[in-house]
Amino acid sequence: MQLTINNLNLPVGSSLDSLVENHLTALSQQVHIDEAKVVIERRIEASPPYRVHLHIAVPGPDLHTERVAFTPIQALTLALKEIESKIQARRTIHLARVKARRTSGSFRSH
Repeated sequence: MQLTINNLNLPVGSSLDSLVENHLTALSQQVHIDEAKVVIERRIEASPPYRVHLHIAVPGPDLHTERVAFTPIQALTLALKEIESKIQARRTIHLARVKARRTSGSFRSH
């Protein structure tokens, strides 16, 4: 997995990078991740001030989300939960298709 993390307007040495890396490594156990791009931004004039944008290249359509919150960890957590939900939804759809094929295939007469 190629990981790119951009911190905009955040203090140097932020522990967010290791948090992002740990979460994405755990997520890569569920789905193959080719590339992940993460932008964590502190928007000085905005409220809520923190924005996290995730773009994850996986087999099939890429996954992406953007979340804002009052802390960077909260924004990151919300974004990761949404990505996990999208992965779970894809898995559920895939399993339903496989089950439908098995079910419809077992009733065919040859």
